Amino acid sequence: MTISTLLDDGVRLCDFCHSIDWAQLTTGPFNPHKAFLHNGQLKSGEHNLGLIHTASSAATCELCSLIAEGSRALKPWWPIALFLNEPEKITCAFWSGRNRLGSSVQTGKLAQADMLIDVLLKGLNPGYSSNNLVLQEFLDELGEKGIPLDKKGDADGGDKGRRRNNSLTRLLVHAGISPVEWTAQTFMQLHPCLHPVPSVDDYITGEEPFSTFPTGRIVREEVNVRLLRRWYETCLETHETKCSEPPWLASNTLWPVNLRLIDVRQRCLVETPEPCPYFALSYVWGSETSPFQTTSLNIDAMKTPSFLEGQALPKTIVDAMELTKEMGVEFLWVDRLCVIQDSDTDKAVQIPQMDLVYSRAAMTVVATCGTAIDGLAGINGTPRSINQKTARVAENLSLMDVLNLDQSYQDSRWTTRGWTFQEGLCSRRTLIITSNQIFWSCESAKCCESIAFEAFPTTVAPNDMVFHVLSGHRVFGEFGGGNNFAYGELDFMIRGYCSRKLTVQADALDAFMGVLRRVEVNTGHEFYWGHSVSARFDESLAWCNIVWYPDHEWQAQDLPERRRELHRVRSSDGMVNKVQFPSWSWLGWKHVLGVTRAAPRQVVLEPELKIMKLGLDGKAAPLCSDSEEQKLESVSRIDMRGIDSSTSAGWKGNTQIDPGLLHSDKDGEFKDSGRLLFWTSHTILETEDGKIYNTVREEVGELKPFWPYQVDKPSGKHSFIVVSRKHDDNSVKVIKAERKLNVLLVEWEDPVKHVASRICAGEVDEEAWIGLEKEREWILVTLT
Repeated sequence: MTISTLLDDGVRLCDFCHSIDWAQLTTGPFNPHKAFLHNGQLKSGEHNLGLIHTASSAATCELCSLIAEGSRALKPWWPIALFLNEPEKITCAFWSGRNRLGSSVQTGKLAQADMLIDVLLKGLNPGYSSNNLVLQEFLDELGEKGIPLDKKGDADGGDKGRRRNNSLTRLLVHAGISPVEWTAQTFMQLHPCLHPVPSVDDYITGEEPFSTFPTGRIVREEVNVRLLRRWYETCLETHETKCSEPPWLASNTLWPVNLRLIDVRQRCLVETPEPCPYFALSYVWGSETSPFQTTSLNIDAMKTPSFLEGQALPKTIVDAMELTKEMGVEFLWVDRLCVIQDSDTDKAVQIPQMDLVYSRAAMTVVATCGTAIDGLAGINGTPRSINQKTARVAENLSLMDVLNLDQSYQDSRWTTRGWTFQEGLCSRRTLIITSNQIFWSCESAKCCESIAFEAFPTTVAPNDMVFHVLSGHRVFGEFGGGNNFAYGELDFMIRGYCSRKLTVQADALDAFMGVLRRVEVNTGHEFYWGHSVSARFDESLAWCNIVWYPDHEWQAQDLPERRRELHRVRSSDGMVNKVQFPSWSWLGWKHVLGVTRAAPRQVVLEPELKIMKLGLDGKAAPLCSDSEEQKLESVSRIDMRGIDSSTSAGWKGNTQIDPGLLHSDKDGEFKDSGRLLFWTSHTILETEDGKIYNTVREEVGELKPFWPYQVDKPSGKHSFIVVSRKHDDNSVKVIKAERKLNVLLVEWEDPVKHVASRICAGEVDEEAWIGLEKEREWILVTLT
């Protein structure tokens, strides 16, 4: 293999690496020669991994050395699993794609699903065209002719009048058997850097380096807090109400009641009845023995100046206090110190307002670098490990591997814990501290230490596919975004939450209550045990759990299981009653990672049944707390397809509950039991292999997904009760009524009093149900 040494600029590259114009590939216009794309990506050459290792061993090519080191992380996946010790049989290919950078006219739709589908279809059929593709091609041609459509300047001051790129080329290195397709194993992502590679310090002291692209930069083991402060102050000064008052916060959002904060200068607790800037800490408690926390015995002493200096506080809290002070803010909220941990009365006030605590914070410090005892990596002397690798490929250009930029975030315990889910969602601004990197997120911008995004518009839209925005890393799409608390997003939020773990299972509702409160404030929905009682509550009872595992993995997965722990229900008089999580709610189950249709589309429909909630005294009350229910608007047109009240007359009786069973003002405060009470139609049907049969073995319906397909479904005779009519809302514009009924397969806890618990849901043909006249009965059911 011939080695090229470029004497004029000192770049050491092999012939192959020297043959590629890395500057054009990584910082110039994407695909200027209009080559054929595969799923929106362009292959720029293949290089044998054996030759790469040879060049690396001889230290004759900087880029080969970088790739050879990166290849150590190759996984034993098909088709290269047998050749990991024979690199000469493996080929590396360089695939590039265009990511959106900011929200310029040229790249406004690059990361959105409809555009990505168009690009995919274009790759499958070269003759395919669409409005998206035609417009993008036209805008690209204008840009190539020097007619940019974006404005001059930058996002963070400085360098006014000089233009910057409005897209970012994501360059991936794949390994496979030649020819290597874009679907092959990815083991590196090469990001362009100025050469010499600037450091974080260069962006704090003096005039920062100008670059037309967001250059990579060197990060020190000790965090330069001035960069973090720059992100924070830039947001305060330039992002205006988009970040200070995002739409999801709602203009009438109150100040948290009885809010206590840590004064980081006085080192004590203070009461803060009036609004003031403060930071909040989101972290994982861990498994400390006898952790120091606020209790009823020490709460008064905690308010004494300097009291905290003599306490054994965990390192993460100490570091967060120091960071808050260095950022120029006086107050910090930390749950274990600002909530009286042994007081149910104080928790009754604080836990339901967690959304306010985090959304009212000027910024949330998200500690994903361990637990409470590990500290904030790179802050206040806490060590961190930095391992940045670069290779010089041109006179003024180097490449840096950033594939694992957010890997420590993805692998962190923080992303697995139940309580932290709402803490991240409910924050206006977040500083995400990982073991080797710090990220910034607000409604207007995304930043990180290793890539200089500050001078570029970096908004991530709610409907963006994150892999096609900025550098394509997941962390940039998990905070902010402005659409988190739309009712239409609730199903996704429920699934995200259900994938998390709780140390105390009794916290299942409390740890999600902040999300539900934000959705309530923003949409007008009212919630009861995680289900909206404002629209299609009856249909939400037929939620399902759609999961899929490979045959060799499913036995290692936890199967759906009733949550047997008790939830604390607090009355206005301070009394705490413990009630069972309801079987009818997704909150009543553990290990339901694929919860679906717990929040059906917002359409106002008259329910078939009159479902009421049951109090501890056995009296029933309406699901909505306000008798004058807020009327929501339907988001889709309703097509009843000829179905009216007469359609259900064949199976439905009187749905009115005896007035003697109804809760009234003279009964005092309604104390919830988590149970439902309603008249409904019941029968016994037979099930086999997920199908439902009548008494003469005619198929009349099917069970909805709940267990992995490998698990045996309930078989034999089972009790079923009707909960609602089924509607087809797969169409965006129209929801269609069907002559099918949503039913629950139930298990009787008290068959005499008709007390039942849900096992799973199903659907049956309405005519077939009516035809079961002799087997059906109309009963008053209590659903636990």
